[in-house]
Amino acid sequence: FRLALIQLHVSAVKSDNLQRACGLVREASAKGAKVVALPECFNSPYGTQYFKEYSEKIPGESTQKLSEVAKECSIYLIGGRSIPEEDGGKLYNTCTVFGPDGAMLAKHRKVHLFDINVPGKIQFRESETLSPGNSFSMFDTPYCKVGLGICYDMRFAEMAQIYGQKG
Repeated sequence: FRLALIQLHVSAVKSDNLQRACGLVREASAKGAKVVALPECFNSPYGTQYFKEYSEKIPGESTQKLSEVAKECSIYLIGGRSIPEEDGGKLYNTCTVFGPDGAMLAKHRKVHLFDINVPGKIQFRESETLSPGNSFSMFDTPYCKVGLGICYDMRFAEMAQIYGQKG
């Protein structure tokens, strides 16, 4: 099967980002991709100062568009390894997955938040804004079983080992 990993320029205008992402998904599908993955924070600028402003409920504007384009193209769509999600007054970095019929197959919240403090250089703390997820998420395709992780989650080999044990 053909897998497409999409990168795109993200602007401050959510509707433009969604339109651009859906257009690139359609292009990948037209080239034969059966599974398409969008990048982390594809619908908003990436930064702790943006998460609250761009957050949305799930289902919401971004996930509705992803559901529609997955169904239109009859593909598995890994909804941008993430969007800022608001739920119960907390913010999460959340990935949604949609099947060829447009149904949501999985929802994964980033488990390992990225915090760094290099004195005099850089300080960045996702944990000041985001809450961590607390579960692993998988979905099946006719091609393989897929375990989800977002960005810094990939630095933790135990997560991949657990997914491997689960097939």
